[in-house]
Amino acid sequence: MGETGDFQLKSLNLKDLKKVLQWRNSKRIKSKMYKDHHITWEEHYQWFKNVSIDSRQKVWLLYHQNRPLGLVNFSDIDKENSRCYWGFYIGEEKAPKGSGTIMAILALDKIFNEVGLYKVCSEVIYTNSESIHYHKKLGFESEGKFVDHVWKDGQYLDVIPMALFKEKWVQVKTKLIKDLGGG
Repeated sequence: MGETGDFQLKSLNLKDLKKVLQWRNSKRIKSKMYKDHHITWEEHYQWFKNVSIDSRQKVWLLYHQNRPLGLVNFSDIDKENSRCYWGFYIGEEKAPKGSGTIMAILALDKIFNEVGLYKVCSEVIYTNSESIHYHKKLGFESEGKFVDHVWKDGQYLDVIPMALFKEKWVQVKTKLIKDLGGG
């Protein structure tokens, strides 16, 4: 794995849109999403316009040595209650090992320390065991179950709501950095 200094988050911009749409429409990514239809350029561009002007959303791309690897999106940013939701994916299949963890470290630090939120929420389709494991590794905990919450693949699927609090993140981050070889 490269140095963590080789990674950075950058705001999503117009020049990135074609790459992001390619990732989002890939079978590997869309199979894990609530909405898994083929997204048209028009839909994608409208989404970009909406998130660009919405103060309740922040979308960043993870770059490694100036190559985009993945996307992290914070939505429903609620400053009054100090919480938001997040979603993410590594779009590049040949991303360096540890890229997902580094993306989480950079993004969660930003949302907790720069934006100043207290809680990050997530919803994971229960069949997505990889994402559930990833969330637990980051310190997220289950907050129950939404039964028959999403219609997907001809059936209703349960969704696991998960949350991470700032004080837990402070503890978990140190271990993650150590596991990545950062001391």
